[in-house]
Amino acid sequence: MLGLIIKREFTTLLGSKAMRISTAVIVILCLAAGVAGNIFLGDDSSDDQAIPEATSVSITSEANALTPYLEQLGVSVEETSGNPDDVARDSGNAVISGSPAAPTITSTDGTDPIRDVVVLAATEKLMDEAGVLTPDVSANLAALASTTVTSVATDAFSENPIGYAVGMVGVLMLMMVTLMGISTLSAGVVEEKASRVVEILLTTVRPRTLLLGKILGIGSAMLVIFAVYLAGILGGLWIAGLLDQISTLGALGVWGYVPMLLLWIVLGYFTFAGITGGISATVSRQEDLGAVQTPLIFMQMIPLYLAIYLVPYLPDATVTKVLSYVPLFSPYLMPMRAAVGGVEMWEQVLAIALTLITIPLLAPVAGKIYERSILHTGERIKLKQVLRKAA
Repeated sequence: MLGLIIKREFTTLLGSKAMRISTAVIVILCLAAGVAGNIFLGDDSSDDQAIPEATSVSITSEANALTPYLEQLGVSVEETSGNPDDVARDSGNAVISGSPAAPTITSTDGTDPIRDVVVLAATEKLMDEAGVLTPDVSANLAALASTTVTSVATDAFSENPIGYAVGMVGVLMLMMVTLMGISTLSAGVVEEKASRVVEILLTTVRPRTLLLGKILGIGSAMLVIFAVYLAGILGGLWIAGLLDQISTLGALGVWGYVPMLLLWIVLGYFTFAGITGGISATVSRQEDLGAVQTPLIFMQMIPLYLAIYLVPYLPDATVTKVLSYVPLFSPYLMPMRAAVGGVEMWEQVLAIALTLITIPLLAPVAGKIYERSILHTGERIKLKQVLRKAA
């Protein structure tokens, strides 16, 4: 009988026309975002090298003494005359003018990377004139010009923006799937109760079995929907050419992060679904469901905001680590900590174990609330009364 209930809930949710349309729209938006990203990011050919290769510049006769030094650095140089501003606008190349010891660069791009090359060439010329330029010194100067900046930022916004972005998407997907699942569950419970269908169902199945079947059926359907969403997101990233950039995400990598996120979605759903099904049975009309759902939504919002704002700013703080082990907070905080690279594997295992222990502890309470409330009609029965009966 449990299998029939699971199948009914699974097919009902996935067979919904509204659900199919909304899922298709979200996937199309993800792919469209990938196309837009490919267009806007496709021309970004900048790299981390201070000395660009195969750069072409124009140089006036007064600064022509820099030509051999520029050519040694791989820069293509052509002599020009006339107003540097006009030459730069017409040719699109940077124009070097002025004294070789104090050159002036004119460019249509205010951030033109040729500046570093010109500074290096002028430095080598001055040292050459002083008779102190050797091949080793020249190589060392080139190495200095390629010096990179190592970030020691303590927040994920600056230190790991890609990880933060992936973590943000992950926890938002978790919230969306979980909220959709428990909203569908609570609406189904109240609908069966209001239409008296549940009275017929309970003649052949126990209340707790019915609730478990609904939770498993809806949860399975939501995992299918999550897989479709994920395929759309990864497809969009691939189209935009960004999939390779997130493949080094944290210690897990993107293909290790996705299964971990899937596990936390399952655990998060089961943590909230049982209580949702039980409490939803305390009302008899859809109009009264808002009073039940609002606290459950706030229970999702608190860990979500902590994951978005607390973890990135204080990834190594004691409060962040402690809260990430609390079962109601773990599904949100652990994926974000993993995305920004601030969690060890044993911490994930500990948080998962604590959540797995909590779910069976909540299940009997939820089952008892559902069992004592599902046949009650009329005004909403107070939770205190249900628990007193259960006692």
